[in-house]
Amino acid sequence: MRIAIVDDESLFRRQIDETITSLYGKGEVSCFHYSDGESIIRSFKTGFELDAVFLDIEMKGLDGMETARAIRSYSKDIPIIFMTSHTEMAMDGYEVGAFRFLGKPVDKEKLRETLKDLENKIKVEEKIVLKVDGEDVIHPISSLVYIEAANNSTRFVFTDDSAEIRMKFAEGMKLVDGVSKDFFKCHRSYYINLARVSKLGSGDVNMDNGDVLPVSRSAAADVKQRLFEFIRRTGR
Repeated sequence: MRIAIVDDESLFRRQIDETITSLYGKGEVSCFHYSDGESIIRSFKTGFELDAVFLDIEMKGLDGMETARAIRSYSKDIPIIFMTSHTEMAMDGYEVGAFRFLGKPVDKEKLRETLKDLENKIKVEEKIVLKVDGEDVIHPISSLVYIEAANNSTRFVFTDDSAEIRMKFAEGMKLVDGVSKDFFKCHRSYYINLARVSKLGSGDVNMDNGDVLPVSRSAAADVKQRLFEFIRRTGR
């Protein structure tokens, strides 16, 4: 696994590197050090491939949030693990799809849990299979932003694609539930991926692909509760 460690403190970078290496063992993981946001963005520009980014929020120049937004322009799905002493910033990290938040100083056991979840995500990315024009089309469930009721069909909206399938909306929700438990019905016509929510309003919800979807009055309180439960459970 190839991991970037982005922090303006060289001592902290070495400590995280040593801890990760001790948990994995030499040869199982490679850590690449970056002292600021600009340097890791340059790596993405050159096409350098990474499996995950451990990113400090408070840095000189580009801060962690700005760096994460720039990273998302190159990769929508690479796991970003924020490291910060200000855990109240978790909601800000949600808009860039943070994989986890780790408080500083980093607890070794929480880091171990994060690495385990990270490895599972990388090795076993759950998929959803749709029948499109007679062919099976496979998508990672993480790329599904939401599904929408469309007359007698269901529209599946992904980060970079969409497909309208001849099936009832209830059947579409059941198909999704068989792969992930992180979806919620915010409206009679919309079933959203909580991991793809960027902002929750009083009567609508912004998804990270730019779509703004309605939230019914009867579902508003439950959406907020489920969203915060999801953040607490995943650290996003």
